[in-house]
Order: sequence, then C-alpha cells, then structure tokens
Amino acid sequence: MTLPLGKFERFGMVVTDLEPAMTAFARIFGIRQFDLCELAGRRAALGGFGSLRLELLEGTPGTDVCGEFFGRRGQGMSHAVFLPDEDDHTVLLERAEALDVAVEADKDRLTFATRGQLGGLALVAQLTPEVFTDRRRFSYSALLPPQKLYHFGAVVRDRETAIAAYQRLLGIDDFLRMELHTGQGLMAWLDGKQVEHHAQTAFGRIGNFACELMQPGEGDGMYQRFLAAHGEGPQHYFPTILTPADFAAVRAGCAAAGLNVRFEGAFGDAMRYYYLDSAPLFGMCIEIIVAQRPDWWQSLGMSAQDAWRVGLNV
Repeated sequence: MTLPLGKFERFGMVVTDLEPAMTAFARIFGIRQFDLCELAGRRAALGGFGSLRLELLEGTPGTDVCGEFFGRRGQGMSHAVFLPDEDDHTVLLERAEALDVAVEADKDRLTFATRGQLGGLALVAQLTPEVFTDRRRFSYSALLPPQKLYHFGAVVRDRETAIAAYQRLLGIDDFLRMELHTGQGLMAWLDGKQVEHHAQTAFGRIGNFACELMQPGEGDGMYQRFLAAHGEGPQHYFPTILTPADFAAVRAGCAAAGLNVRFEGAFGDAMRYYYLDSAPLFGMCIEIIVAQRPDWWQSLGMSAQDAWRVGLNV
C-alpha cells in the first residue's frame, strides 16, 4: 500500500522573497519565464527549462508543513509536487490515513506531512491546474545549462530506515546501495582541502522521480555539515552532466555568481562530482557530474538498471 500520487511534476523550494529568487534561478539555469500564482495561501512562482521544473513558494512561519519548515530552517529545498492520475482523491486521503500520514487539505492541493519519514521531504499532490495571475520574463544566457533533474539528494540519519519509508510511501521497488570511502577508491576535497569522507548512499527511482539518500559517516563533507546544521533534509539537486572541457568553460562564470565548488569527489579516471555553494540559490546545492570517459558509469560497475536508478536515461 503506497500513496497513489501520480506523475512527479516539479521540486519545491521555500524562499523569503520571490523576486530575487526568480532572478537568481533565471540567471543560473536560463529559465525564460516564471508564472505567478497562489498555492495553499502563499505566493508562488512556477518555472523551468525543458523537463526541469521548479516551484518557488514564498515562506512565512506557521504551523503548516511549509510554515514549520520556514520557521525552523528558513529557505531551502522543501517538497516534491506530483499530479495525481485520478480526479477522485478519496483514495489518496484513505491511503494517507492508513499509512499514518497527516494531510493538509487545500481546495487545490494536498500536502502530506512526510518529513519525519522521508528524510525531511514533504510530498504534495496538485489537484487542479494553477490559476496564474502574472508572469516574469527573463533573457539571461544560462551560467549552467541544465539538462533535466536527474535526481535530488536527501541527507538522512539512517539509510535503511529511509529506504523502507520511500518504498512504503512511494512504492520504489529497490535501491542501488553504494559506500563512499576515501580509503576505497574515492578521493575527496572540501573547500580545496583534501579530507577523509565516508558515507552510505542509496539511489531509487519510480517513473521520473529519482532520489539519493545519504547517511553521513566518519570524516568531513557536505553531508556531515548539512546534518549538523539542519538535521535531515533535501541537500542537493543534480541537473547536469558535463565533459571536463564543458565544466572548465562554465566554472569561472558560476564562481563569479557565487556558485563556488565546495566539495569535489573523484573516482579514478571515471568521473568527478562537485557540489556548489548553496547560498546563491537560497539553500539549493547543485551537484555536477563531470564524466571523464564515455563509459564512466559502466567503469564504476553499474548495470543499466543501476544507472537508471541514479536518474540516467539508458
């Protein structure tokens, strides 16, 4: 028994002020337009580039799911929005009750209080089409051209507990488990300094919704620091895979916009991955994979099914 949420549509951010947030995302991703509306009593802006879709929700402290998040955390990656297949949402409410998940019901959407089960992630079912009241248009050339949302990553305290919850609530059938360990083929740098870094991760996917769950271990890194600062929660957003030459071409422009490399990991001659500073995007940390060879995922021992779970279309 799972929540029949339907198709994943977009990822939600809670921000203090829509106007600078829209400008920042337009500048970095090259988003041409944000459409303004009201969602669950809050001002919101929807925009994207191709299949990459974002919801920016203006935060105010409150007792509701997003209000509690804003009061506790401030700005950041908050929720995943789905479009249910059925017009009758009684089943969704019944399933939520059976799964012991509290629901906030608005005339246009259901918000599920799943942060405690899903490593800080809330779920939203958008019941009716949004009613747009205004728009903002932009004409920036992207500093970091996105391809799609390959996956988002959430820091969790216990990987296996989180896996069980994602399987129970979302119906993800299986996960690719990986161990990150600087003594076992990984090299890592934090703010340019080489560090020891250990973590247990897992990748799961259902339809076009893909996630990575990261349990920090010994050593230092973005996961360890995120957990210490915020507790469990969505930590990164992975929108692009680049060649070394392509990454070199965009790195200086990203740095000039404040998107400096905070963390770098390297797996031999297969690939490197980078986490960029989250401040310019209001708590969204971007992950970039730099593929050093065409068969990078095969050289890491992944099957095609494994790569699909990471978010690749193979």
